[in-house]
Amino acid sequence: MRYFIVIGCWIAELVVLATILVSLDYTFAQAMMLASMFLPVLLAMKYFLPQVKWERTRKGIVGVGCLFLSFLLLEYLLLMCCHTWIKSYTADIPSVLLNPVFLMVILAMLFVVDTSIGKLLDKRYGRTPKSITFISERKNVTLLTEQILYVESNDVETWVHTADGEHYRNKTNISQWEHILEEGFLRTHRSFLVGERYITKADANSVMLGDVAIPVSRKYKEAVLQREKS
Repeated sequence: MRYFIVIGCWIAELVVLATILVSLDYTFAQAMMLASMFLPVLLAMKYFLPQVKWERTRKGIVGVGCLFLSFLLLEYLLLMCCHTWIKSYTADIPSVLLNPVFLMVILAMLFVVDTSIGKLLDKRYGRTPKSITFISERKNVTLLTEQILYVESNDVETWVHTADGEHYRNKTNISQWEHILEEGFLRTHRSFLVGERYITKADANSVMLGDVAIPVSRKYKEAVLQREKS
């Protein structure tokens, strides 16, 4: 049911966008095809934006800026190719479709609407199990995020510990792991990120994941205590 709702929302968004593009001298069918060129970039935004590292604000801003420039260039390419195909070189592409502000506003609106719908569906149906693939010991490892007990960093590398006792070494820093895993994980220390579903007890000094004790540093103490209150 969840996937039908998502697809239905995408179709509704394309219809609204196509209605706007019809005013640019396209037929509705042509406008729908042109509007569909925004979906690949929307999917790219959903995948890449959460992976931006924000441990340094300036670095995060630069990362987002570079990504948006890439999204914009990709959107230009898709729109020009689609326009050329449906018009068979008989008309120039409307200038508004070359306007970066217009394109970024459309992409931002699609991203916000899609993200909001996703959060509503998460509340209604629960989060879809998310899998993550990473490299450990030169091999690809794929895990469901709900299998991860905690992530531990020792500065030069990280260790991913699973609930069934497996351990995987990885080079991705823990701040990036925090952004990749998103909701359901709690940072307790500069070196530890824990799966909230496995927390059995918590206080200002440590959290217990069954028999495993994870330290809580002063920086993250308030977040841990706030979670306990909620």
